[in-house]
Amino acid sequence: MQAVTASLTRPLSLLLLLAGALLYLSYGYTEMAGSDMWWHLAAGRELVQTGSAWMVDDWSFSRHGEDWLNHEWFADLLYYGWVSLFGVESIVYWKWLVVVCTFLVLQVTLQRQSGDAIAAFIAAGLAAAIAAPFIDVRPHLYTLLFYCLLLYMALERSPPRRWLLPLFLLWVNLHGGFFFGLMALAILLFPWRRFSLPGLRVAVVTGLLCAAVCLLNPSGFKTFLYPLVYAFDDSSPYRGLGEWLSPFAEGGIRSPLFFYFMWAPLAGLLYCLPSVRRVTGVPWEGLLLTGLTLAMALTSRRFIPIYAISLALLLAPLLAAFFSQVRIPALRFAVAAVALVFALLRLAPYPLQAAPAFHYLTAEYNYPEDTVSFMQANGLSGNVYAYYNWGGYLHWRSDGELRVYIDGRADTVYNAENYYHYVGVLGGAPGWVETVESSGAQFMLWPYAQRGGQAKLQELLATGRWRPLYQDSVSWLAARTTVKLPDEAIAPPTSPVRQLTRAMVMYRRGDYDRSLETVRAVREAVPWQKTACQLQATLLRANGDARGAAAVLLDCYSYFPTAMLR
Repeated sequence: MQAVTASLTRPLSLLLLLAGALLYLSYGYTEMAGSDMWWHLAAGRELVQTGSAWMVDDWSFSRHGEDWLNHEWFADLLYYGWVSLFGVESIVYWKWLVVVCTFLVLQVTLQRQSGDAIAAFIAAGLAAAIAAPFIDVRPHLYTLLFYCLLLYMALERSPPRRWLLPLFLLWVNLHGGFFFGLMALAILLFPWRRFSLPGLRVAVVTGLLCAAVCLLNPSGFKTFLYPLVYAFDDSSPYRGLGEWLSPFAEGGIRSPLFFYFMWAPLAGLLYCLPSVRRVTGVPWEGLLLTGLTLAMALTSRRFIPIYAISLALLLAPLLAAFFSQVRIPALRFAVAAVALVFALLRLAPYPLQAAPAFHYLTAEYNYPEDTVSFMQANGLSGNVYAYYNWGGYLHWRSDGELRVYIDGRADTVYNAENYYHYVGVLGGAPGWVETVESSGAQFMLWPYAQRGGQAKLQELLATGRWRPLYQDSVSWLAARTTVKLPDEAIAPPTSPVRQLTRAMVMYRRGDYDRSLETVRAVREAVPWQKTACQLQATLLRANGDARGAAAVLLDCYSYFPTAMLR
């Protein structure tokens, strides 16, 4: 242990750890409409309000009062505690902290495994790059962190139970990935190199104790069964969600690097060569974990990050064998310096300021902020048939006053009937208006320019049973004619998003000059606002000012180098 600590405190190792921290931070800027984040925040608040970890649905009108298997309850408490102390936008700092810690722990583990700091940096950096598209603000990041902690504790060593047991006790209450952790633990504990019955008995007892401690969660054994739904229940419609599809299926999150490095396990054949084994040994755990997680990743793309981490275990010893030929200290420091410069260049375009980072990393601009403000200003409450991705946002903003039909909690609350009901409305199936009405919805909140938004609004209004209430830059709101409304609508409070609504409505009506004047005012207040940036550039192009449009985009890119602006 002293030798490992000494190697980590050497200047070369410290330089590469610094390069690693900056590199991993640069991979924490994945833009994603993290709709689950909102209901996790709301759930944390609900836990504080009720003082109970046993939850029932209080946010929908389709499953109101039913049990909610919230197996991530402790993660929700941590979320809510964080934003209560530091503000919602600061959640990006939580994300970056978890991401950097995860891959630094992996890098340290790989250095101990392979004996080479450069190999550890490259293997951990590759893992972060493959996993990057999936790094969003969700409790699944805890599984990546705890998997790396498990590797640090148990890879090629006998882990003390006093650390393993609390690790799994926390893990089971943070995320359902604990189940994979138990599978990985079985591989890590097996005495591959010095097999003996006493060693096997210790491994079995330790594994059983860790499994037993995982029963200490609010839902008990049900928490064990939930991960198995996605593994074995092909009939579950929620397996059709984009994030759970095979990486070869269309749609959903994609990791381009995965399609290149899905073949990388073939490098394990090099361990068949006696000349390689004499230098590296055989990383049995890495080989088996890579094979297991590759099979999982080929089934569902959500497992690509844990495959990336496992692959690093297989590759690090081979990379160490290569870099062991570089014995000149100056040359090794040159490699580390290049790594540091590369990490700095990758990080340089991204902001460390929370507000613009939060705006893009969570796709904040895609949520109906001004419409919800309108509903609250007018005291509107009740049943809202809302776009699936907006359900959690309504929970966070209204604290249960605006109940939805379905949301991102998926099968922890809703059944297959709820899902197919929503999919029919989403796809505009014949009779979808009657489907919405039969659900008991009093309001409908839908994207204006997506998912057939404008056509849906016209179909609703054509029935004579609905009336329009409001539209902002991204959404429209309609109400049943039977719903009692205030005699005179109250406008939401003046704010940049309220101004953006006015600018967008003017643009849709063809009043380009006033729209341009208004959107400029929006950007004076919030210069990085994505929708405002895009609208201003579009209006300038419409006026023949291509140079002005390019200058607007360049200024917006200076706040965040998004790929969503054109």
